[in-house]
Amino acid sequence: MQGEVRRVNVLVGKKTYSILTRLDEQKFKAVLSIVKEAVESVESSVDQEQRLLLGCLKMAYKIEEVTGKLEEALKERA
Repeated sequence: MQGEVRRVNVLVGKKTYSILTRLDEQKFKAVLSIVKEAVESVESSVDQEQRLLLGCLKMAYKIEEVTGKLEEALKERA
């Protein structure tokens, strides 16, 4: 995961962002796919900043949901 820093252009919603990443191409594409899915699930007529915020909230909710399920599964195994 800790490769050389490289600059990539990323289209999210209606805007392209130039960012630096150390992720390898495969991992970066996987992460970007999750981001795009979250943002594109929000109505396209919504302002870009609001789409990004709502996308982030959706991802945070999913993380919380999965964390809860993992904790529950670990308790059952103990």
